[in-house]
Amino acid sequence: MAASQANTDKNNILAFIDKGFSDSNIFCTQFLYSSEFTLNTLRSLAKKNKNQSKYKLAASLTEAIQNKDISPNDVLLAFVQQPRKWLSLKLGNSIKYPILNPANTLITEFGDDGWYGPIEDENDNRKWYIRTLKLPYYQKVFKAENISNDNILGDVNRVSTYHIRWTVVAEIGANYVALSWNGFRYNYLKSNLIDPQIEPLMQFPYWSHIPDFFDELMAQCQATWQHPNLNNLILQNMWDKYVGNQNYIWRHLRIRTDNRGVALNAHSTGAFDQAELEMRGLQALSKHLAQTALNVLNLEETPKLVNTVENALLRTLIHDWGLKSYEFSLDNISEDNGKSKGIIRSHFYFSNGNLKHQDSFQHLSCFLENYGGSVQALKFLLSELQT
Repeated sequence: MAASQANTDKNNILAFIDKGFSDSNIFCTQFLYSSEFTLNTLRSLAKKNKNQSKYKLAASLTEAIQNKDISPNDVLLAFVQQPRKWLSLKLGNSIKYPILNPANTLITEFGDDGWYGPIEDENDNRKWYIRTLKLPYYQKVFKAENISNDNILGDVNRVSTYHIRWTVVAEIGANYVALSWNGFRYNYLKSNLIDPQIEPLMQFPYWSHIPDFFDELMAQCQATWQHPNLNNLILQNMWDKYVGNQNYIWRHLRIRTDNRGVALNAHSTGAFDQAELEMRGLQALSKHLAQTALNVLNLEETPKLVNTVENALLRTLIHDWGLKSYEFSLDNISEDNGKSKGIIRSHFYFSNGNLKHQDSFQHLSCFLENYGGSVQALKFLLSELQT
């Protein structure tokens, strides 16, 4: 398949779409070229010509795999260790690491729904597994019927059915398991066979599958994993440790609450999509409310008093008002040059038992730029849970 066609699909939907790549080498190249692999990952695997286009890198790596210049296990290790958008964590121990479907086959063929692995690194005690799920993907195709080179009779449309392979990566450590994945949009076909209609792209409901994947893996590993109390970790332990600490910058970015008949969805926005503008909004609102309260009480707006009232307002909204989800960022301020370094920026969803919504289980949306996505978020949360 031409690179231009793969690019078109990639821009429409961020997932690997199999359009019937019967040849294993073509399949491998398209898989590597898809959004499942980042350009940086392909460059890290390449031994030369690292500045090639992504498609050429994918083709070169396919040839290297075929020639046994690079092992499939090295490719899979790079794949599972990539940062992703979404993360869910459980703590506990597993009795065994089962040998499931061979993961190497995922590089050259679509495979069946199920678990693959383990994928191992001889220098690392962690083990990784991959869960795949096959989903239909529909695309309308227009076929031109030519009477002559200059004359087109008309277009006949039809719908082609392809398949998405969604992958969820499980990382198992000594006392935890973490599932990470990327979201995407998908479509479905209306039941009209005379004039097939395709629904617009919509968010894939990952929340309908991730809890089941945890259960499947827990049964396979004979594990006793449980979600940690992230609400307490973030709003008590980490709050007391970092909020107001002059060596760190904690920004409140979004809150969703529901309490006493009042549903609140407040988030920081800006006229431009720039990080600093986005991060000021919610705290600017709380500061303004604090100043208003002090004015009504005829109290002087000293910085200390404004800060005290502002923190009290935020604490009430975030701690005491039926929090459903909360987004924040944490940066460390360098003692050498005063510059900040991103530690974590995530939107945490706290389980409320709604099985038809993303609030149904505990997980977080991780930000990649400056904050390392799921990889950095997991590392930080594990370190905080152990202290």
